[in-house]
Amino acid sequence: QQIPQYEIFIGAIKTGYHITETGLNTAHDLKNGTFSLHSAYINSLDQVNPLIQNSPKGKAIAELTSQTLKLFSDEITWQQHANLLTTTEMSYLQKVRDNLAAKCQLDRNELLQVLTPGKLQLTDAQRLDRLDKLYERMKDKYAFAGSFTTKCRKLALSRKQNQQDNDQLKKLYGVQ
Repeated sequence: QQIPQYEIFIGAIKTGYHITETGLNTAHDLKNGTFSLHSAYINSLDQVNPLIQNSPKGKAIAELTSQTLKLFSDEITWQQHANLLTTTEMSYLQKVRDNLAAKCQLDRNELLQVLTPGKLQLTDAQRLDRLDKLYERMKDKYAFAGSFTTKCRKLALSRKQNQQDNDQLKKLYGVQ
């Protein structure tokens, strides 16, 4: 009578072990499946959507950077030929240009990181947001460069006009 009860008990234990083993295998498979999904998602963040990579804003940011630096380059060349600013003023103009060029380079580096696969782990929305912010910063830098170089030019032309007016007055009054 004990032997059949032991056999039933052993059968129940085998069934329990089988259920436990199956459950553990299922849990392991689920865990690996979830891990694979997470890994796939994280790896997808390294990739850059081709629509974002070829975004017109990226090209516009690069173009604004070039135009900003060209404004300063043209102004410095003009000022050197006109020779109307003092040495200190020319030095200040060049310092402003150098500082702005350094900030433009930082923005350009960030742009490359945002648009280069494997550099940053961002969603498409985050990449677009970064592009928007970079574009706004570059527009500000370009507007500043235009305003600053215009003021420099006006200062130089004003000095030139004052000098011409003084020369004209001296000529009229016969003062040498």
